[in-house]
Amino acid sequence: MREDHATLAGLGLSPDELEAMGLDKPATAEPSGLMDAYLRRSNKKEDLATLRGHLRDLVRWAQADGLQIRHVWFEELSASKTHVRRREFEKATLAIMDGKSRTLGVWKTDRFDRRGMGAVGRLLDEFDRRQARLVSISEGLDSARGGRMVFAILSERARDEAKDIAKRVKIGHDSHKAEGRRGTGKPPFGLYSAAGSGKVEHHRDEYKTARRLADLLLAKKTTKHTAHQLNEEGHRTRNGATWSPTAVSKLAQSPLFAGMVPVRRRKTDEYGNPLDRWEGYGEPLRDEKGEIVMCGEGVLTPAEWFKIKALIVERTDDRWAKGKPEAKYLGTGSYRCGRMRDKKGTGELEPCGGSMSHRGGRYRCEVRQTRGKSICEGVVTLAERIDHAVGQAWVDHISALEPDDPVITEMARRWLAFADPETQAKKEETQKALEAAQKRVKRLEDDFYVYGKMDVERFEELSEGQRAVIESTTAALEALDAEADLTPLMQIEKLREAWEGADMADKRMLLKCALGRKGVTVSPAARRGDRTPVLQRLEFDWMSKDDMATRA
Repeated sequence: MREDHATLAGLGLSPDELEAMGLDKPATAEPSGLMDAYLRRSNKKEDLATLRGHLRDLVRWAQADGLQIRHVWFEELSASKTHVRRREFEKATLAIMDGKSRTLGVWKTDRFDRRGMGAVGRLLDEFDRRQARLVSISEGLDSARGGRMVFAILSERARDEAKDIAKRVKIGHDSHKAEGRRGTGKPPFGLYSAAGSGKVEHHRDEYKTARRLADLLLAKKTTKHTAHQLNEEGHRTRNGATWSPTAVSKLAQSPLFAGMVPVRRRKTDEYGNPLDRWEGYGEPLRDEKGEIVMCGEGVLTPAEWFKIKALIVERTDDRWAKGKPEAKYLGTGSYRCGRMRDKKGTGELEPCGGSMSHRGGRYRCEVRQTRGKSICEGVVTLAERIDHAVGQAWVDHISALEPDDPVITEMARRWLAFADPETQAKKEETQKALEAAQKRVKRLEDDFYVYGKMDVERFEELSEGQRAVIESTTAALEALDAEADLTPLMQIEKLREAWEGADMADKRMLLKCALGRKGVTVSPAARRGDRTPVLQRLEFDWMSKDDMATRA
């Protein structure tokens, strides 16, 4: 039986047709009398009847040239995407390189390769070295009979066409998304999309499980706990598998899970060429005014999605997404070791400044743990004792501030960014859109005034459009600032109430809102069992006007 029997059967050729074309048995000629045939289609719009017609043409040409077809290679892939690996194409060319046959036949050049004369030229060089050839039967080209130059020209034309295809496809996708259509691929678990609608709605069978997953995460359960809980309750994924923390995390962080049109950025190589890999889980698409573009009703609301996203980001350092429990200790990321140590071997002493992490009910200097006693002898202190003291110090510090102190305003602004991540993200995206529009105006002015690349009418038309974008974006930013009412948070009593009612994760955020860069420096005890109040060993770097300017 032929090695390509499955491929030929998949093309819909009957045994009688295979026999008539001489493809029912393995080829027996020497490599010089053999030809490998490569067929490709970009999508299923090219039906199998067309491909069978291409193969018949290849067979007729081979028979007329006294060749037998050794192997038929077929794949359904786009040749216009440089990041897509074409494995059957590689096998076909490798067969020629290995000397299994001396001829590689294709129906047409653009069915062969769209990477241009550089790629095709190098391949033909290797074929020449092995006394092999490439033939395009519909164009009457043979690289061994003076067809190399024509191959080069046609391959460059195919390359340009590939770029045009990619551009048209991208414009089409971008336009659909701007109009509130979700894009390609299957919608995430819990959602359904009618064919051709571009919209999402609740899936009749999956929504209940998806909403259960969302509620667990909103209750600040870890992804590990959520996965275990879903499995214990008998819930399964779309393909019947059990839930894993990774599956929960990926689903929850998809903007489409909240009914928002997703935007993902493709990774590129060192030269900026696209790869078949993507960055992160994507972000919601926003229009020129900074508004989120929706494509239907998701399992989550946008506000819930931003809340879950913020929780995951905040707790990444504690490996929350991998299943570690909720934060129980206040000082992670804020406490610093105050042990004096030699400053880079100069003999001059300086505070270590290393971060302190929690382990076994105590905070310990990370420099001491990771780099050894010779670098820093470290500080160790009971976690419960120091956390209580720092919490009381935070309340006392806030109470001592004047109501109109600008530090209070800045703390309120920072806390609002933590408590309302959706608005914060919206402001950041709107600010980016404003800056991008301002850069476009600058380029237009350079093209007109400096380089003279456009006439007055065209310059005014484009400039007017960009300035309209700037005005609308600026208005959107002002509206967002107006919505962010800081007045309740600027009342000292409200901040104290926020501390008393907050869980540990929120207390950590509130503490960070009040601290400067150095955080809380913890000096070592004078001796083992030292009963000096721990507050006397703490040095607080409370936020100052300089910190406000730095973080602005």
